[in-house]
Amino acid sequence: MDAAGEEGDEFTTYDQVARFFNSLEGPSAQERIDGIIPFLVSLLPAPYVPAPEIESDSDDERFSLTSSESEASDDGAYHDPITAAPSDGEDRISRLPDTLLADIIHRLPTKDAGRTAALSTHWSRVWAGTPLLVDDAHLLGAGGTSGVPVVRALSRCVAAHPGSVRGVRITHVSFYAHEYALRRLVADLADKDVQDLILVNRPWPLDMPLPDDILRCASLDRLYLGVWRFPTTTAAHPPAFPDLRELGLFHSIVGYQELEALLAYCPKLEVLSIVMSYHDPSRFRLVSGSLKIAVDWMSSFDEVAVEDAPSLERLLFQSIGKRRPVKIVGAPRLEVLGVLDLDLHTLEIGGTVIEAGMNVRASNMVPSLKILAVKVQFACNMEAKMLPTLLKCFPHLETLHIMPIPSNSLDSVHDLRFWEHQGTCECLESHLETVIVHGSLTEGHGVGFIWYIMGEGKVFKTLSFVCSDEKARGFRESAEGRSGEVAICVVAPRWSFQAAIDSSLADPFCAL
Repeated sequence: MDAAGEEGDEFTTYDQVARFFNSLEGPSAQERIDGIIPFLVSLLPAPYVPAPEIESDSDDERFSLTSSESEASDDGAYHDPITAAPSDGEDRISRLPDTLLADIIHRLPTKDAGRTAALSTHWSRVWAGTPLLVDDAHLLGAGGTSGVPVVRALSRCVAAHPGSVRGVRITHVSFYAHEYALRRLVADLADKDVQDLILVNRPWPLDMPLPDDILRCASLDRLYLGVWRFPTTTAAHPPAFPDLRELGLFHSIVGYQELEALLAYCPKLEVLSIVMSYHDPSRFRLVSGSLKIAVDWMSSFDEVAVEDAPSLERLLFQSIGKRRPVKIVGAPRLEVLGVLDLDLHTLEIGGTVIEAGMNVRASNMVPSLKILAVKVQFACNMEAKMLPTLLKCFPHLETLHIMPIPSNSLDSVHDLRFWEHQGTCECLESHLETVIVHGSLTEGHGVGFIWYIMGEGKVFKTLSFVCSDEKARGFRESAEGRSGEVAICVVAPRWSFQAAIDSSLADPFCAL
């Protein structure tokens, strides 16, 4: 969110967001929040099945396979779903093994998958035994987000299916004023062992409560929640997510105790991301024996603290807002860190604040780290001086990403002599092989740092640029006589939210 707060600052709490939206003239607060939702949805994992082209059929025809023909309301009345009359026609496809037929059903949009039950008695049995996939994008008519009919269709679709639910993706619906349908839907998902759930609301106000039944969806493997107030957890009613591996909380209000409970009661959780959270929770504190990837994406935290995460391999940020500490206490397997913004982050390792030029002791080092991404203003003396100190903190660093940003600082220009006085360290002597520059370097600032790396790096092999070929070629020409056997090349950018949560990528910041 780019809008400024009441006093020109960026938002840090949901109260500020609400006051700001309510103070504006013109479009309603609901319309404004609808403008934020597409950005959040763009960060989500891809749909199970691409949405079909919008049809112009009526609401009744669109939903006849997943709901009753009679009008329903959200008052709690139950309507028996109509079972499509099978034709009992036979064809070659119907003779395929049921496992293949189930796979065909899974590859169809939600409406078309339901319609297979009308093909024959055999197809009807296969559909009933196939775990359900539901995507609200498949239920939209020509009018787009048609609201109430879609809410009803979603609830009935899940309730009518006799088997389990494999996955549900809801990103187009506002559940405001349809709380009964929401409660019924979430309860049915829990009862039918939903494994994969993406549930994004489009509400106003922002703090619409998520039903407590979400806490008993014990079969979940992946869960993404967007724009909700997470339910309160207690010792008597803790979350029951024994198999959850991936959790994303988008623009949601989550209490500090609730976040701690989620980590404590998710023994298999490997990926945790918090996106656009405004001070709820106020701290991103990691205590988890299973967590491998933690992502803070455009959230406002007072601090990020890795206190006890023995399996954590990646700690990743796309930070906004005010300056905050990043504390690393217990992360013996941490291999990837970034983007560490030297203007926004104060790094603490082992209880010690890392400062430029300090004497780095063993207790201030993270020897497991292999990849570091740093955003730096080279024209700012304090930030430039932090780079050699960081290299000492990560003695086994192999890949360094430098993201230079412009600065209006009036600090003196750093020439090569400035960097020559920094000396060497274990990282440069034995491990650092690759530096990737994301953007342009200015003569006398970042360029001097690159000359320093080339001069001191005993195993330095590759200097890559995430920029145009022309800029890289210009640097290659200026480096003649200095680069020796160092290869200078251009690489493709990769840094995105999806790259951050993808453990299969060797480097989330660029494609080498």
